[in-house]
Amino acid sequence: MFLELVDKTRTIRRFDTSKCITDDDMTYILECARRVASAGNLQRLRYMIVDGEEAAKAFSEVSFGGLLPPEKKPTRNVAATTYVAISSHDENPDSNLMIDVGISAEALVLAARERGIGACMIRNFKREFFMGYVSQMPLYPILVIALGYPLEKAQIVDAGENDSLKYYKDENEINIVPKRSLTSLVFKKHQ
Repeated sequence: MFLELVDKTRTIRRFDTSKCITDDDMTYILECARRVASAGNLQRLRYMIVDGEEAAKAFSEVSFGGLLPPEKKPTRNVAATTYVAISSHDENPDSNLMIDVGISAEALVLAARERGIGACMIRNFKREFFMGYVSQMPLYPILVIALGYPLEKAQIVDAGENDSLKYYKDENEINIVPKRSLTSLVFKKHQ
């Protein structure tokens, strides 16, 4: 069951703008992200929600699908309805904080997918747009996650040893995500 959820949780870049994410769904998604592991249990992450009119503005502040040709990238009419900026008071994240971001982000997108919501993790964004303040202290965005109800599908395919690992859209506009085989990734230490 969990493996099915993982397989369904592929990057989505085209969303149904007529359907907004409910407050209940956002609360559940963020609650899942909040409960995951945190280095030293320091809980340095904060989550800024950008929705409504601000989400419409956010589309021009992020870049989707760096490996896709321009004609395959999403347009404003299929933009995400919500963005979550995973942020911290630390302007220059250390490795523990970056690990926390990864753990939290994966929990967030898995929880979203469980609710039928698609997601796209974005590292290419305009930082100033997603900056915020909590108790007069600046929050620096580290990762932005676009959320919305999917208008496209994605599929994992096995990649051979010398195959390209670049994702692409096939002739049916399905996002194809090549993955290395498990046997090529796992090994045992021999004594």
